[in-house]
Amino acid sequence: MDLNLNILRLASGLAAHAGSRQQVVAENIAHADTPGYRARDVADFSESLRGGAPAFAAKVTRPGHRAFGADANGVAVREVTALGAESPNGNTVSLEDQMMRAAEVRQSHDMALGVYRKSLDILRASIGRNR
Repeated sequence: MDLNLNILRLASGLAAHAGSRQQVVAENIAHADTPGYRARDVADFSESLRGGAPAFAAKVTRPGHRAFGADANGVAVREVTALGAESPNGNTVSLEDQMMRAAEVRQSHDMALGVYRKSLDILRASIGRNR
């Protein structure tokens, strides 16, 4: 029996990505008044799945299946700018934009937890144990 459940690793990776992105958003908000601070963000989770060594690898059982993976070196942080957000002191943090990003992070984290929870429910049902 193969207990290496890739869906659980994928959900765990999405939750970790959401945590990393939340940290960057919190740093941006903390530096909202710092002169010259440039707002940053983390690359999308789908972008991190495309490159690098695979932390998540789908099983390829047929010639038509496509393999993909996540970058094992961590997440890529990049500079972002909301339109018209640069203040006279050179700061590019827009609090409205950061709050929207924080809401996206929460949705991603909730989705990861939902996938994890439902996967465990399926496993429990398959072995005959209901909650």
